[in-house]
Amino acid sequence: MDRLEDRWEIADLVSAYAEGVDDGRSADVAALFAEDCVFRAYRGERGTAEGRPAVEALLQKLLGTFEATSHHVSNTRVTFSGEDRADVVTALHAWHRFPSERPDGILWGRYRDTVVREGGVWRFAVRELRVAGEQDFPFGWISTREP
Repeated sequence: MDRLEDRWEIADLVSAYAEGVDDGRSADVAALFAEDCVFRAYRGERGTAEGRPAVEALLQKLLGTFEATSHHVSNTRVTFSGEDRADVVTALHAWHRFPSERPDGILWGRYRDTVVREGGVWRFAVRELRVAGEQDFPFGWISTREP
């Protein structure tokens, strides 16, 4: 029973991230991460944030780029590697409306996560966005095909 509850809590964590991003609540989303986390949103040094304050700053920067977003997550697979640690893969389809006159950006891919339980709460220790494809959204994405 405990592992079923853990799976539900981890699925809720994944959904809370998508909902918080779509609502533009960068501080709430950053609170879903462990204190000493790593978040990789795209290639390059500026696409990686280490530590919760840096995650919040990167999220503020990214969310300020869009008028609206809609992140759809599904097919969450959880593999436990310890009592308080798991690897998680989640499918993503995301729509982004830009404030300028340009087509909306769409991407699809996966989140690859390591989650840890801290003080009874599951949090992202590592979250990496890996993109399989995009439409009108060329960017320095990390590919799903990279090791």
